[in-house]
Amino acid sequence: MRRWWLAGVVLTTALGCGGGARTGGSSSIRTATDEQGRTVTTAGGQAVTAEAHDAWRSGLEAFGRYESAGWNEERCEEVRERFEEAAQAQGGRFAEAHYMAGLVAQRCGQNDEARRLFNQALAANEKFCKARVAIGLMQLDAGNANEAFATFQRAVRDDIRCTEGYVNMALIQRRRGGAEVREALANLRRAFAIDSNYLPAFNQMALLYLEQADTNPQVLDLAGVVCRQAQLIDPNYAPIYNTWGLINVRKGNIIEALRFFERATTLDNRMFEAFMNFGQLVASFRGYEDARRAFARAVELRPNDYDARIGLGAALRGLRQTAEAQAEYERAIQIDPNRPEAYFNLGLLYQDYMSGSIEDLERATRYYNNFIQRAGSNPRFASVVEEVRRECRDVLRQQSGRRQRRRSTDCRPGRLQNIRLALEQLRMVQQMQQQAGGAASGASPSSGAAGTPAPPP
Repeated sequence: MRRWWLAGVVLTTALGCGGGARTGGSSSIRTATDEQGRTVTTAGGQAVTAEAHDAWRSGLEAFGRYESAGWNEERCEEVRERFEEAAQAQGGRFAEAHYMAGLVAQRCGQNDEARRLFNQALAANEKFCKARVAIGLMQLDAGNANEAFATFQRAVRDDIRCTEGYVNMALIQRRRGGAEVREALANLRRAFAIDSNYLPAFNQMALLYLEQADTNPQVLDLAGVVCRQAQLIDPNYAPIYNTWGLINVRKGNIIEALRFFERATTLDNRMFEAFMNFGQLVASFRGYEDARRAFARAVELRPNDYDARIGLGAALRGLRQTAEAQAEYERAIQIDPNRPEAYFNLGLLYQDYMSGSIEDLERATRYYNNFIQRAGSNPRFASVVEEVRRECRDVLRQQSGRRQRRRSTDCRPGRLQNIRLALEQLRMVQQMQQQAGGAASGASPSSGAAGTPAPPP
């Protein structure tokens, strides 16, 4: 049931206003100028006031600082206020400031507020690419790929230089596969035509080649070349290292893959996909403590992510922290009671890591049956369902004139059969102990043979 995580979100942030000619505004209002003395304008062409620009630059400085140091509620409020001050100083017509305030809200998990602010940015400038793409990404995260694709299409219609729109359209087309892969490649080339150094386009192109390696392994080398080109442009671009790690996993270069995943998490401690991939890989080598740290960070970033909870539970189980592992699996069930993985892991926990009592084994049986029910005929879980359900028949053999019942050597009993056999043994022992206890309690310590009076003292 191994799964690898791709860095699919490619939203970038414009940390500055565009330069341009001065347009509109009252002559009594002082406007901001750049180092060449040109009036600073918004993407919509409106001159930015000096007051708005000061608040904007202060907000950008704080945003960059907390992106490295980490966010909390107080920091989110501080930076949002600065961008909102910039918007107010611009009379509310400052799309970039509304957008950045929305981005800050996302950093603190305030998605509804972020969506409101992105829409406010579009109200200020309906053709503002980044805000439109941000809404599309929220739709994509919610599982509405078709709606997101339409939003990205609108973004590039409104602004033909919207690189984010082209790249995210390519992302969806790549996932759809088939004939759309060709159009995905065309959209990536459109993004490169606008900005030849646009790193998210490099990342998506490498992922596209990686997926084509299923039918043409030779393109793995081409995917690696794309990653190398991106690294030369910016050695600190974290997503490309996650993708590079995936390429090395496919090639079987596990040590290199670990190095790239770890590099991605070092460069960006908010990169959920890289933490998940690193944790999964080190767990496969029983590096449970490193896996625990990676999955714990992934859970911090996305507390309601089912797979992160399952990964953390597996790492804790490997560390024999059974109560904590159980809590993670149960939390996964709360997130999505219809997915089967948590039930299998709870069955495994109660079968192999608990007391081995009748009660624990019966509980493991119930969890396995829940797993089988929810897995159904899904081919992804077919091998695990077989591992749980496999039944091995006894074979009667003649040996030294006696018939003996032996287990077939070409069949390995499944988990449910192993539990059933163990329960039979435990119940037999329990019954023998009860019988022995009853026999002992029925005889007087001072009596002789049954029916014979004890000799007088």
